[in-house]
Amino acid sequence: MRIRLHNLSAALLVEVLLFSACTTLPEGQSAWPDHRPRSLSSSYPDGRGPSLSELQRRLVEEARRLVGRERLVVNGRAFTMDCTGVVLAVYYAAGIDLSTEFFRHEGNGVRRLYLTMKSHGLLYFTRTPQPGDLIFWDDTYDANGDGRMNDPLTHVGMVVESHSDGTVVYIHHNYRRGIVLEYMNLYDPDTYTTEKGGKIVVVNSPMRMRGSPAANGKWLASHLVRDFGRAYLYTN
Repeated sequence: MRIRLHNLSAALLVEVLLFSACTTLPEGQSAWPDHRPRSLSSSYPDGRGPSLSELQRRLVEEARRLVGRERLVVNGRAFTMDCTGVVLAVYYAAGIDLSTEFFRHEGNGVRRLYLTMKSHGLLYFTRTPQPGDLIFWDDTYDANGDGRMNDPLTHVGMVVESHSDGTVVYIHHNYRRGIVLEYMNLYDPDTYTTEKGGKIVVVNSPMRMRGSPAANGKWLASHLVRDFGRAYLYTN
């Protein structure tokens, strides 16, 4: 049995739109010219992808160590307890400071990370992202308060696992539950939960924040993903 979006009542939809958001864009900047849905393509048709580098393995290990933390202090450096802070902390623990070029860009932490990846040619889109990839989402909440789906780059996380069936496990900061691991599957983007072995499991975690206006049927992590960034290839 699958529970899909069209089976949810409007009331139930409001209740399950629970998750993450970050700092808003600068005042008056509501959208980018290239803010649009992306077509899906797989860089790795077999769903496995290349072997992980030692750095990617280290990033996965460091990410798992941060799950459930109430403070983000890594090697004596404190990071903000938000989505950008979590990603920066994971990478810093693995020896990479992704914030060194933030001064070059304006906006929130998510936007600065995105522009850093873009300036180094590290952005891409695929159904099969790899561990260590940054995940950028749009429209996770109504950042500019106009009731429309026009809020790019409102959230970021990092891939921790990528499986052959399309299951992606990612770490991020949930505004209610803190640093958690959650799920996404771009081969099955409209499924919230399904039954496996007599248990209900999450296929795509909710991502649109509770209380945000109706999202035109887009509320799961799979619906709102914008791009991935190979930050483990970043050099400055």
